[in-house]
Amino acid sequence: MVGNKGAAPPVRDTENALSPVPGRARKQAPVSRRKGDLPEGLEAKYLVEHDRRGRAERFHRDNRSGEALFRDHGRRLTAREPYPDVVRDMLRIADHRGWREIVVSGDQAFRREVWVQAQALDLQVRGYRPREIDRQAAERKTPPRKTARKDEDRIRAETQAPTRMAQVAIAVSALIKDPAARDRLMRRAVARVIRHLDAGRRFEREAGRTRIRDRDR
Repeated sequence: MVGNKGAAPPVRDTENALSPVPGRARKQAPVSRRKGDLPEGLEAKYLVEHDRRGRAERFHRDNRSGEALFRDHGRRLTAREPYPDVVRDMLRIADHRGWREIVVSGDQAFRREVWVQAQALDLQVRGYRPREIDRQAAERKTPPRKTARKDEDRIRAETQAPTRMAQVAIAVSALIKDPAARDRLMRRAVARVIRHLDAGRRFEREAGRTRIRDRDR
């Protein structure tokens, strides 16, 4: 009888990776895919191997492991394991580069950890369908100041774009029955309105429909 001793570890069908959703760049929210484009202070947390052009590429916790904890490919970030602190830093990079919507692939544990932690950064994630307990975990990981900021954004959106927000609320209430799903869609609507307002635009009600106009026009 042949035992399993010495058997090779199973090979993943797909790598643990996250990347920006293709075609989502906007003039007011540019997307960076440049390898080595990192938030301030992040590189100092790791032992880093650089590529031939001097760009940070492979991030290690110490010098004892041969394989990097995560790797920067420019257009995507990949990780060996779903360590929470590593996923947190990968999402910091995604947020820094303007990846407001990301695609996640790989092990379920990795995809779940990315989804849960991405909620605190208001990043939308494709590739994982969260369970009820995942949503609860995400709420617990969201800092109180972040929750307060979301409330402020909602009030600002309802004040400066009341018609648009009312239209969204009516549509969501009519089409979506699940309360949690309605709440998610309303949060996305608020975030979209806030991005328009921060870009110097305003909402107007004209000819029976809502238009978005630049303030300078």
